[in-house]
Amino acid sequence: MSKETGLNIESVAEGSAAEAAGLQRGDRLLSVNGHALGDMIDFHFYAGDKRLKCRFIRDGREKKAVLKQREGVPLGLHFEPLRYAVCGNNCLFCFIDQNPRGLRETIYIKDEDYRMSFLYGNYVTLTRTGPGDVERIIEQRLSPLYVSVHAVDPDVRRRLLGLKKDDGLLEKLRRLCDAGIEVHAQIVLCPGVNDGDVLAESIDVLERFYPALRSLAVVPVGLTAHRDGLPDLRPVDAAAAADVLHMGGRFQGAFAGKHGEPFVYFADEFYLLAGRELPPDEHYGHYWQTGNGVGITREFLVRFELESRDFPASLPAARRLTLVTGTLAAPVLRDQVLPVLNRIGNLTAGVHAVENRLFGSSVTVSGLLCGRDIVRSLQHVPEDGAVLLPPNCLNTDGVLLDDMTPAAMAEKLGREVVVVEDFAELWDGA
Repeated sequence: MSKETGLNIESVAEGSAAEAAGLQRGDRLLSVNGHALGDMIDFHFYAGDKRLKCRFIRDGREKKAVLKQREGVPLGLHFEPLRYAVCGNNCLFCFIDQNPRGLRETIYIKDEDYRMSFLYGNYVTLTRTGPGDVERIIEQRLSPLYVSVHAVDPDVRRRLLGLKKDDGLLEKLRRLCDAGIEVHAQIVLCPGVNDGDVLAESIDVLERFYPALRSLAVVPVGLTAHRDGLPDLRPVDAAAAADVLHMGGRFQGAFAGKHGEPFVYFADEFYLLAGRELPPDEHYGHYWQTGNGVGITREFLVRFELESRDFPASLPAARRLTLVTGTLAAPVLRDQVLPVLNRIGNLTAGVHAVENRLFGSSVTVSGLLCGRDIVRSLQHVPEDGAVLLPPNCLNTDGVLLDDMTPAAMAEKLGREVVVVEDFAELWDGA
């Protein structure tokens, strides 16, 4: 990954150490204490000293400044956003290739950047991570990293990622793990491609990197209704899910006896598709990969059970709630959440499963629901009361995939629309 020298300063905080040093908005910071800067990670790594000798460019001329760090005084430098490396792979199962048209531009971006993995937990294949990048990761302790493996068999991995040659993944993992970089890996399971013996080999080989390779998540391939011109792939159905869990259970039992934890974890979808009970709380340990759909349902149920201990016996006035979810998790909410809520006096709660029309009915998780589908599904339901949205269907800006906000949904439905992390928020202070 090539590294352009210098960081553009977007703003300098008033009263900060950077302002005192004379740095200004629009300056391009080239180096700190002799270390060239390629991105903000470099800056934060090399800016640990109390006295920072800075080289920068202003109006085309190179200048110098000394930035003195003082306790309680922020550095005050804010840089332009990170320019990330774009993915050059051609994965058989790439979800971005299956997005419908008309969504916001950022949804179609494919990044392949180990820095985004370190900063935000994005999964990276390491195909664009060269020897120099590996050395940088080790030197700057960019840990943990989240790595998409999919298969350790070089031929299968090449096929899955659309590569022309072996990218040397296992050697990169060996270097990182030997240096103590924490890695969390994933396998997107495509029936008939990387399941069966291929999956077994991948689990077996990756476990050898434990404990630096801390966890391995296996998730089912996501297939939308927008696959025109894309390779034929089979979805994970109930039978395939059961087979995967049966085989994976043997590995989990062996690893639990060896390491005290299963090492390999399977996404909740496998259990729900197969009609299997979700593993208990202790199975998931630190819940390493909930962002990957691994243990997220159990984590929610554990948190809900703890919250429920403080639920009121009754509300002061009658209230109705409609819990919105995808079709996959709806039975779990009906069986394990509704009975608890409906024991509260003056509260009537129901679950409403929304079919995903944006991506197609095969996409059943709540995190990929859009506002229009939720509104369309609820418009003709003769209910009133508040609509509760799952937090995972909104991004950090508070909008759904189609840019609809909860406020806009409330206006269209004529009902209160609420996003809550804790049910107690609904009646605290009532």
